Order: sequence, then structure tokens, then C-alpha cells
Amino acid sequence: MKESEPLVLEPTDERMVPESADRDTFWEHVYRYAFACRFVAGKRVLDIACGEGYGAAALQKAGAAQVIGVDVSEVTCFHARKKYGLDARPGTAEEIPLADKSVDVIVSFETIEHVSNPGRFLDQCARVLAPGGRLVISTPDREIYTNRLGARNRHHCSEMTEDEFTASLHARFQDVHFYTQRPESAASWSPRTLVCENSRWRHIRGFRRLREAIQNRISPEAVREPTEQQRACAVDVILGVARSRRSLLNQHAVRPRRRWHREKSVYILATAVR
Repeated sequence: MKESEPLVLEPTDERMVPESADRDTFWEHVYRYAFACRFVAGKRVLDIACGEGYGAAALQKAGAAQVIGVDVSEVTCFHARKKYGLDARPGTAEEIPLADKSVDVIVSFETIEHVSNPGRFLDQCARVLAPGGRLVISTPDREIYTNRLGARNRHHCSEMTEDEFTASLHARFQDVHFYTQRPESAASWSPRTLVCENSRWRHIRGFRRLREAIQNRISPEAVREPTEQQRACAVDVILGVARSRRSLLNQHAVRPRRRWHREKSVYILATAVR
């Protein structure tokens, strides 16, 4: 394959392609990368399973000193190099093609559930992170995503419960912090119950309509389809979201997990230090 050849990345249910992803998938990924932008300024960053490249490009534009994208697909790496000018390299999560202690931040969104040996993947992350380096990672909670909501993804081979994910990180890293995205349920006194999929308020007549009207005004990403312009400029959308503080009524926003909220979410995010 020659670098001069045109390339259009075909839509797939395995990775997010901004031009064709459904609404929730688009905004979920946008908000994850906006979250990761907090940690990359001046850092050497690896985006493992970088996919189409929009996220790694946003991290680069957010001030990272260096961004390397790694993906199992050479075609996808070619696309990321051609479209965004990224340093995108073919490789697997279980054999990351980087030297020991060579990066300061690893971003890994919705990757570990695709890996047949998740422990091996996390060991590889620990290997390539410099001392004090940070892992920023997300995965669906099997208890919610699969068992409660009935989602079935044929590409997932290693889904974990929250407890399993927590134990895997604590076994290899320190200073681990957890976050939630797309809450499914929460304690009745928690403000997050207002955006839960299984909200106690859902039975009140007119609640959903009122919530959507408020969201449409203060957090439009929660209810609106991305526009064609937003799809075409996903990198800038990520950076704009990273500067925003509109999160309370947005189910896609990444928020710290507070145990007293008793929040159960579809996706769990974590940061962990080597």
C-alpha cells in the first residue's frame, strides 16, 4: 500500500468512525478523549487501539509532546497517518511495539474487553510506562452492559465486572481513581439519577420530555445527533468539550465515581499511576 493512495475507512461496529457512528457512540468517545486531554500536556502519549485516529489527533492538539498511535490494523494505521499526520504503528495490545519506560501516558478506551488476555495487556502497559506514568482506561461493566442491558458485542471476549476491573488495576498500579459514564442507576438522592437510564423519575408523567428540553438547552450533546460539521471536525469537538463544564445532565460526561451515589454505569473509566 502506497502512502499516496486515497483511503476511505469503512464503517465498522468494532471502532468509532466519526462520519458514520451512531449518536451515542460518537458522543461517548468524544467525551472520553476530552477527559484524557486533562493528562497529556507536555507528555509522551500512547493511544493504544487508536483506530481512525481522531482521538490521538485531539491528544496531540491538546498539547502532548508526542503521540504514538498503535492499532492492530495496518489499513487503519495508514488512514490515521494520511488523515491526521499521526505516528501510527501496527501492533497488538498484548505485544505493544514500544520500548520499556518509553511513554508518560497511555490512553486505552474500550480496548481491554477486546483482548483475549487482559492481564497480559495491563502488564504491557506497565512495561512501557515510565515511572510515575499514567494509564487512562475505560471498559464496559459486564454486570450492566451485558447482564442488565442485554448488549451483545461479538468483538468482546474479556468483559469484566467493576470488581474484576478494579482488582486488575490495583494489582499492577497505584493511585487508582475511578469514573463513570452513562449511568444506568444511582441512589435516589443523587443528582445523577436525573440522567440514569433506569431513573426512579421515569415513571413521573412528563419527566422525560422536561429532561430532554432542559438537556437540549444546556447540554445539547446529551440528546442531539452530531451535525455533519461536528462529524467532520471531531478533533475540534473533543477539544471544545474538554473546555466545557456542562456535565450534570449529560449522560456521556465522565464524572468521578462517588460511592455514596451508589452509581452503576454502563462504562467504567479509571486513571492509574505506574
